[in-house]
Amino acid sequence: MLPDGSGAKSSTMVLRVEDVSKTYPAQGGAAARPILDGVSFEMAAGQTLALTGDSGSGKSTLLHIVGTLDQPDQGRVELAGQDLTGLGDAARAQVRRTQIGFVFQQFNLIPSLTVATNIAFQARLAGRAGRPEAVAAAPAVRDAPRSLAGAEQEAAEVR
Repeated sequence: MLPDGSGAKSSTMVLRVEDVSKTYPAQGGAAARPILDGVSFEMAAGQTLALTGDSGSGKSTLLHIVGTLDQPDQGRVELAGQDLTGLGDAARAQVRRTQIGFVFQQFNLIPSLTVATNIAFQARLAGRAGRPEAVAAAPAVRDAPRSLAGAEQEAAEVR
């Protein structure tokens, strides 16, 4: 049911998470750990969501599921009208390359490459031909990532 009380899907909903649950199996004599239990929410285009909670409360697990890095034990995730639940590895990788952007706490730039080469490499993985226009305008494109400030590394990572 949507907030307006209707059961119809809104054309502006870009993310729908329905009754998602995830439990990590028992290991080394410890009991199984339920991390997510029936999480549901919707996000419309332009909305912002902040996930807060204690360490171990499931924030990263939820982001991994929404970002197609992991799959829920039950429930479903829909992105831009496409049901992501149950997609195979190749299809999930395609969704990550073309529809989802990640900004990691640890920047995932290859330290032995220049900033320009890192950006071009990301573009090539995404199937974009040639050098991205952003490379020409980026400061310090000939530098190694370690010479950049954190915000500059973040900007290079998401280009």
